[in-house]
Amino acid sequence: MSDATNNSNNAQADYWTNEGGPSWVRHERRYERMLQPFDDALIGALRPVSGDRILEIGCGFGATSIALAASGAAVHGVDIAPPMIGRARERVQGTAEQITFAVADAQEVDLGGPYDTAVSRFGVMFFADPVRAFTNIAASVRSGGNLAFVCWQSLDRNPWLGLPIEVLRSFTGAPAGPAALAPGAPNPLAFADPAHTEDILRRSGWTGIEFEPVEPLLSIGGDDGINGAVELALNGSSVKALLEGDNGTLRAQVADALTERFAEFVTGDTVLMQSSAWLVTARRG
Repeated sequence: MSDATNNSNNAQADYWTNEGGPSWVRHERRYERMLQPFDDALIGALRPVSGDRILEIGCGFGATSIALAASGAAVHGVDIAPPMIGRARERVQGTAEQITFAVADAQEVDLGGPYDTAVSRFGVMFFADPVRAFTNIAASVRSGGNLAFVCWQSLDRNPWLGLPIEVLRSFTGAPAGPAALAPGAPNPLAFADPAHTEDILRRSGWTGIEFEPVEPLLSIGGDDGINGAVELALNGSSVKALLEGDNGTLRAQVADALTERFAEFVTGDTVLMQSSAWLVTARRG
C-alpha cells in the first residue's frame, strides 16, 4: 500500500484495519442487504456498459464492485482496510476476472487509470484532507469522466442512525453528539451539507456538480429482525464512541432499550427505517 499509513489518514487506517473493517466483514450479510438500494441508485445514475473502466473508492467487501461489473464493466476497487480487501478478493476469486481490488489510501497513492468513472458507496466521507483526496481521484479519471457517490444527509433525517444515539444519551445524559460525528471531521455525516461538499469538489477540479436525494426504507439488521438491528446499532462507530469505557453494563441496558424501540419499526420480520442520502454526481473538468 505504499506509504498509506504514514500520512494524515493514519487514524482512519488504524480504525478500519483493526476495528471497523473486521466488524463490517463479520456483519457483511446484514450491511449488504441494508445498503443494496444505494447500489441501485448508483447504477441507475451511471448506467455502466461493457468496456467501461470504473474505480470504486472505499469498496469495502466488494458488493458495489460486483454489482457494477455485472454490466461487463472493468472495476478496480480500493479500500484502506486490509480485512475488507481480503474479503472482497475472496468473493470474486475465480469468477470475475474484470474485477480487481487493492489496499490503498485514495487520498495519497497513485490510483492508476485513466478510468471513465470514479464511484463510491459511503466510502468518501472519511478523508483527513478531502480536497487532496478528490484531487487525487480526479487525476485518475479521464478528462470529461464522471464521479458518482452516495453520502448520508443529516442525523435528523436518518432515524436509523439517530435512534441508537438518542437511546444511549437517555442513559448517559450526554447533551451533545459524539465526537465521531463532529461537523467537518472525517465521519459518516461529513458531507451532509451540500454547500460544503460542492466547495470541496470544485476546489478539487470537478464540475457539473449535482445532488439528488435518495431516501429508501432500510432493512436494519437484514434478515435477522430486531436482534440483527440491535447488533448493527451497537456496532456503529458513533455508538461505540459513546460506550467507550463501559464495562458491559451500559451496553446491556442500551440493548434492552433498543429492542423495545426497534419493535415500533417492524414490518413482517424486518426492521424498516427511513434513510436520507445524497447521490452526488460530477464531471472531471
